[in-house]
Amino acid sequence: MQSEKNNTILVPSDFTQIGQYAVDNAVKLAKDLNFSICVLHVINKETKKSLEKQNKTIEYVDEQLTSITDRIRKEHNIEVSSIAREGSIFSVIAEVAEEIKANYVVIGTHGKKGLQFLVGSFVLKVIKRSPAPVFVVQKPPVNNKVTDIVFPLNLDPGSKQKVKWAIILNEQFNAKFHLYVDNQSDEFSQNRIKGDLKQVKKILEKHNISYSERFSEKKISFARQLVDYAKNINSSFIMVSTDPDKTSIHPFGSYDERIIYNQEKVPVMCINAQELKILIGGL
Repeated sequence: MQSEKNNTILVPSDFTQIGQYAVDNAVKLAKDLNFSICVLHVINKETKKSLEKQNKTIEYVDEQLTSITDRIRKEHNIEVSSIAREGSIFSVIAEVAEEIKANYVVIGTHGKKGLQFLVGSFVLKVIKRSPAPVFVVQKPPVNNKVTDIVFPLNLDPGSKQKVKWAIILNEQFNAKFHLYVDNQSDEFSQNRIKGDLKQVKKILEKHNISYSERFSEKKISFARQLVDYAKNINSSFIMVSTDPDKTSIHPFGSYDERIIYNQEKVPVMCINAQELKILIGGL
């Protein structure tokens, strides 16, 4: 996984305030990891309409990218590059992440609003195409080091396989992982989740990774409890697995969406389930 990467972070920016949040979070992550940054702007119909409305030419995009990269170099002394490419955000972000062998992608979002609440957010579509884990942020970064990471464990495919990424993140941050377990209502499911928990704990212990464990309350939204727990312990981020083959049209949002667009604005690290297909028993 990470051994094939290029120690770089891709951060798309649309030059808005939320785009700046993404850039600032990417800068913090790059400083923590001693990585470089690539700032991407996708030129699409919205870009061209905005430029026309402001009576600006396409050169404005390069000017904005240069302004961002110059500021990062001056203020943070980080190696940084930029790319402007025409196309759809749904494909270009994934293509560039693959080309530059990005370790992570950082994306800013306003959350789900308007029609996106019914048909699904573009951010989730981007996440599901990304070849690298995606950090979704909704606010400026906190200056603290990454110390506490919430690891939700439920019966979804890929949930327990996230432990492979916990090993990588532990090597990078030496953080504590907080296993938040979905308490099942029936005996069969309860035995399954306890078995998965036992397996995850065994692997964490094998790699000397610090962790805690806590079960959710039954008959209360697991996603809601998870976000509240992450906020209460001042978690650096929540790590979730997303299924690129699963499409949600649930009017209240899928489990993934309720966490990614959480109202508490806790950052979320999203790992595609396709990255987690290898069984963890071989670790």
